[in-house]
Amino acid sequence: MYGLFRAEEGNHNGFAVNGLRPLEASLLHDAIGWDVRNWSRAVSFWESRLGDRLPGMRALEIGCGRNGGLSLWLAWRGATVICSGWPRIEPQPIRLHRRYGVSDCIDYLLADARGLPFFQSLDLICYKSVLGGIGRADPDKAARRVVAAIHRALKPGGYLLFAENLRASRWHGWLRDRFASGKDGWHYWTINELISLHQSFDRFEFTTFGFVGALGRREWQRDWLARVDTVVSPVVPANQRYAMAAICRKPG
Repeated sequence: MYGLFRAEEGNHNGFAVNGLRPLEASLLHDAIGWDVRNWSRAVSFWESRLGDRLPGMRALEIGCGRNGGLSLWLAWRGATVICSGWPRIEPQPIRLHRRYGVSDCIDYLLADARGLPFFQSLDLICYKSVLGGIGRADPDKAARRVVAAIHRALKPGGYLLFAENLRASRWHGWLRDRFASGKDGWHYWTINELISLHQSFDRFEFTTFGFVGALGRREWQRDWLARVDTVVSPVVPANQRYAMAAICRKPG
């Protein structure tokens, strides 16, 4: 039987939180990789909730892709990290981690997120933009398998941090279906769908962000549009924004 389920939307409070020194701009850029100004709000949100507890944690990044940026961030903050990917580990994350001098804190694992080889042994699991691309024929079923594997792998009281793409507005959907990942079958979630997927956790806090930022074709354009978002987003309903960051806690 699971404990009380609670979903709350909160705000992020900046990077110098809980006594942590601010992240260097170059490291944050390399950790996020794309639409940095908007998606870095996820890191800010997580650090405002958990930052001073990261040192010494045993953490896993799922779906590291060609970046491994969350592993970089966690290792930089003092966690011992397993950087996982499927069906291969690309060389770019390994080079990135070496460049920042955190390789000694990171191991690499070939693992499908639907069948993680851990049982109640991890303090923290994180991912960015993973659920939308897993099991495109039946995204809900695949996502539930991923969340169940995460829940099984975490210690009681362990944390899941994630950032995912949201369905957002019809305007976003129209653009994605013609020019972006929507035309390739990527699944974009609603806020309520993501909350429902994580009901096995006893706490679910989230923030949403981004409205026009993703329209930029180059990073300098996305950066400029993300500055516009800081003005526009407060008046845009949460279900019209295009990204969510969340922190969930396993009962225990």
